[in-house]
Amino acid sequence: MPGPESIMCLKTYQKVQKQLVLFCQLLLLYALPGYASAEIIDDIYLKTYPNGEVDAVIKFSVPIQYSRYFPLRKSADLSIYFNVLGSVARDEWQNYESHRSPASEVVRGFTVTTRDLSTGPKIEVQFSHPVEFTVSAGKNDQSILIHIKPGVVQQKNDEKTAGAIASGSPGVGPAIPAATIPPAQAVAVAPTMTSGPVKPAAILPPAPAQAAPAQLGGADGLPLFPAIEKSSPENVSTQTTGPLSVAEQSKRADSQAAELMAKGRDAVLTGAMFTAIDAFNNVLKLPPNKYSAAAQVWIGIAREKSGQLAKAKLEYELYLKLYPDGQDTAWVKGRLAKLNSIQYAVPPAMPQPVAAKQSAEFHTAEYGSLSMYYYHGATQTDTVATVGGVQTPSTLSLTDQSALITNVSMTARSYNNEYDNRLVFQDFNAKSFLPGQGNQNRLNAAYYDFKSRVDNYSARIGRQSAMGGGVLGRFDGIAAGYGFMQNWRFNIATGQLSDITLDSKPTFLSLGVDFGVNSALGGSAYVINQKAGGITDRKAAGGYLRYFEQGKTAMAMLDYDMQFKALNIFTLQGTLNYDSGTDYNYLLDRRRSPVLDIRNAINGTTSTVSTLLQNGWTTNDLVTLANSRTAISNLAMVGVTQRFKEKWQAGTDVIVSNTSGLPASGTLNPDGTTGLEGFVAATPSTGNTWTINGRLSGSDVITQRDMTMGTLSYTKSPFLSGKSLLLYNHSYPRELWTFDSTLRLYWQTDNTGGKISTTSPVFKLGYRLRNSLTMEGEGGIDWTKTNPAISPPSNMTRKYFSIGLRWDI
Repeated sequence: MPGPESIMCLKTYQKVQKQLVLFCQLLLLYALPGYASAEIIDDIYLKTYPNGEVDAVIKFSVPIQYSRYFPLRKSADLSIYFNVLGSVARDEWQNYESHRSPASEVVRGFTVTTRDLSTGPKIEVQFSHPVEFTVSAGKNDQSILIHIKPGVVQQKNDEKTAGAIASGSPGVGPAIPAATIPPAQAVAVAPTMTSGPVKPAAILPPAPAQAAPAQLGGADGLPLFPAIEKSSPENVSTQTTGPLSVAEQSKRADSQAAELMAKGRDAVLTGAMFTAIDAFNNVLKLPPNKYSAAAQVWIGIAREKSGQLAKAKLEYELYLKLYPDGQDTAWVKGRLAKLNSIQYAVPPAMPQPVAAKQSAEFHTAEYGSLSMYYYHGATQTDTVATVGGVQTPSTLSLTDQSALITNVSMTARSYNNEYDNRLVFQDFNAKSFLPGQGNQNRLNAAYYDFKSRVDNYSARIGRQSAMGGGVLGRFDGIAAGYGFMQNWRFNIATGQLSDITLDSKPTFLSLGVDFGVNSALGGSAYVINQKAGGITDRKAAGGYLRYFEQGKTAMAMLDYDMQFKALNIFTLQGTLNYDSGTDYNYLLDRRRSPVLDIRNAINGTTSTVSTLLQNGWTTNDLVTLANSRTAISNLAMVGVTQRFKEKWQAGTDVIVSNTSGLPASGTLNPDGTTGLEGFVAATPSTGNTWTINGRLSGSDVITQRDMTMGTLSYTKSPFLSGKSLLLYNHSYPRELWTFDSTLRLYWQTDNTGGKISTTSPVFKLGYRLRNSLTMEGEGGIDWTKTNPAISPPSNMTRKYFSIGLRWDI
């Protein structure tokens, strides 16, 4: 008779077998021809810490530079802006690419969607309820980290009252709209979590005496907020003919402080921490009063919850100096000890999750998203040609887009406190309804991922995106790592690049080591050897160095090709965040475009590397030709963002970029034919292109919970100058509805006197049919007026729309 261990192993095997069957079914369902477009989001995973805080890591399939996020207060909606580095085509990311995150004890699964190509690369994050968050760059140039602070921990039964984690960051309940509860009927209730918008607390029948407002502190890990005494007529300031007595000054200070403390309390309850800081600070500016000690404690709490940890520590230390025997001294000492023990460096690579009662039992979860949208676009071009003084109008109409686009992203997970297994599948399918265009598809990810939390090793096998090690692109193969000595990790990856469409697909072997894994200062080093067509395609060494501290991040990345004896990529980027509300970000990027490899030699010809080798070309000949056909691109950027209270954010960016010219390469015969290696004409340098952007973002500007942004840009290069104005608003006109409106205006003048102007309004409407099912529709028009200096003017009108469904699983 089998024992308990055998039965447990059998159950685990059956669960994994079920997930494998699901994975194979998805793989067969979408096994169609390849498509040129790829998803930019590779993965989302959560790290939960014992104190209840959560790090959500969004991994990208391409290198990026984190720029900024908005709003800067507690919210259910979050927009994160970034820049895509390198020669990544605009269509490499889609407007409706959607991914679902796993769930945790603190945060239900949230949705991450790429949106609004016209507003620049950004992702939108939608939580099931308002949460407090901060956003920063990840531990490499392909990730962004969302740090989610625990407010009230969600329970499996949403009807139960949720309590804050005592050892975590100070927590508050969900936003309580003060205007919905009349003062005479407001009661102290324990906030509960819901999956939808926060509803006002229940209103009980009037009591004989006035009930207290919603309670703050006491049972949620915070000190008890002081009771606010109602101002009496004798405490209210009145005009006097002489100086006030000490007693009268004290009464006036108490009255003014009571109003400010009430304002600060309500601001903390609604998550408006900057308003709370102002209120408590104004209390402290008054003469000493009965609320001074409490205001000193709560301004520290508000600063901590707004991310101003350094200033929060100063406020706590000042409290201990002023009130060594105060009512909240014990709490402040404990909180200060916790803050001093926190390492504001990169979180541990393998943090232990919150312990469960049956930690050895395997748990399973399935999550993801499936979207299907129909796209349609038609263009009409009106031209007036003048021949012999006679104007002849002509019109050309063309349907340039009619396709059904399907995105699927699925993850099946089996895990316990020791092991974590995942099956991941991502696919993009396009069915075109235009004549002459076939149905197309691309398998973006299909892999099995295994991790050991105890022994600190991991492996991933299948189609996956490269995450370092000098591997440039998506590949079919295996990547594995082993952590040792707590701060070190060895990595190996081998496989075949899957995105190559010309010539043979390269195979590679990469070896690397990470150091300082759990320290503020760390990085990695690697070597990679890549072969194609039987010869060395790329042989490089490199790595990155990163530094993370509260409010400061910096990362440098270098890749040197030993075969070409040339620098391939160098990137330096970082951020500086100050408690005053000013944030800086910078970027220096120099890279070969495209990336140096021997296959660049066949740019401009239909021949393959093997064909050239068979016709007497040597490896050195191919290296020389590839080098002459690979440009150098440079980019430098510095940006600054200033926060104004909770609602407003203003910023500017200055960018300068250029791309080097290329000499003529190959053979051009007198009869117009070319040699076997083809012929590429000389290309001049672009010269320096300067761009200055100014932007202003606000929330609750037009309607409640809306986000509004305006951007003004100016671009100048040796060949043209351009100006653009972008206005954008995201709002919730009614419950379950979302509405996005965008207006983009663009004017351009080239160095020959030609002019182009474009007006592009876009409208987008979404409706949540069910908790996990959303219908979205978008429509827009592009009016473009072109007036070249040496050709007839033309007017082009392009109308397009899309409509579809997204299912978040």
